[in-house]
Amino acid sequence: MNLKGEYTLIKDSLIYDFFAHPMRIYYIFAGILAIFGALVLIFRIGDFISFHQFIFLELFCAAAFCGFLFTAVPDWANYKKSLMSYSISGFVILILALISQILGFNGHIFIAIFWSFLALVVSFWLILGKNYDNFALIFLLFSIALVEILGLFYGLNSYALLHCYVAGIILIGFRVSMTLGNLALDKKFGKDNNTYTFIPNPILKNISFLSIITLAYATLLNLNLETQGFIAFGAGLITLSLLAQWHYKFFLSVHYTLIYYILLLGSGILYSAFGLNLLLGLDFSSKILHGITIWTLLGFVFFIFNVSSLRHSGQVVLNLPICGKMGLGFLFIAVISRVFLSDFWDSFYITISAIFVGLVFLMFSGRYFIIYKNNPFTDDPK
Repeated sequence: MNLKGEYTLIKDSLIYDFFAHPMRIYYIFAGILAIFGALVLIFRIGDFISFHQFIFLELFCAAAFCGFLFTAVPDWANYKKSLMSYSISGFVILILALISQILGFNGHIFIAIFWSFLALVVSFWLILGKNYDNFALIFLLFSIALVEILGLFYGLNSYALLHCYVAGIILIGFRVSMTLGNLALDKKFGKDNNTYTFIPNPILKNISFLSIITLAYATLLNLNLETQGFIAFGAGLITLSLLAQWHYKFFLSVHYTLIYYILLLGSGILYSAFGLNLLLGLDFSSKILHGITIWTLLGFVFFIFNVSSLRHSGQVVLNLPICGKMGLGFLFIAVISRVFLSDFWDSFYITISAIFVGLVFLMFSGRYFIIYKNNPFTDDPK
């Protein structure tokens, strides 16, 4: 076989397709990491507490954010060149982080390198495309890199990192919600007859983002608990205020906008509860923060995985598969188990919630590997 034929064979392969379209390789990788993290908890593998934290809070989230940003930002910045080198570089860094941690070395070094790499690449694309409307995103990415770098010297502040991720979800969720709202309008009035456009409130989005990123820095700087509680309670109330724009019957009757609404509702309640817990000096912080991790972080990531994967696999009419709908129910069970039932039976504390989280991403990885395999990557339908 000549070199041209070999190149054609490689280019037509599934692995080439996955790395050429980073969403696919990183989403599947994140799903596998979540399954691995759940197994670590279920079977108490090694130092399972710190290891599962490393897998979920660092590896999983890094892969999830990278998959979305390496797909969305080139579109926002009109960057048309190949993403292959960026995709492979980021993937190799994360693999090195995982191997290092398994072998007992400090995998956090590679995570810090990864977030610095991601922040610089995204900034480069946006500046190259003269897109200066995403300052909040750049600030967020460098904030995460800062948390990781400081963690190398002073120990990782996992709660500050969690709040940074949630702030990122607010930014990404704003763009996703715009798509969801307009799809719901098209469904109600018909795509050809729809004269309405849904634009979520950007002011509330900005206030919500600022409140949560401020909480991240307050946590990082170890400000007093009353100050953190005040900020967290405000962040929860602002998140709940985002619900008002969805209070229309046709939005709440479409499954994907209803799921987005329920995720926002739970997130607002959890952050409000976290704020009150700190203000009143109660002792439920760990439980509530685990609820935020499962419901807000994993829930939104899972939902955005579904929506963006389908939109970039040729599905013009959005219809989540059954695993996308069941996943939310499984995550709800995991939250109830970890937050409310863990005092009654030890298995609710770790095992039950880990099983349901693992099942969510097992379903996702299996179903969407098939979708990716059988459907060519497409640009997001406008």
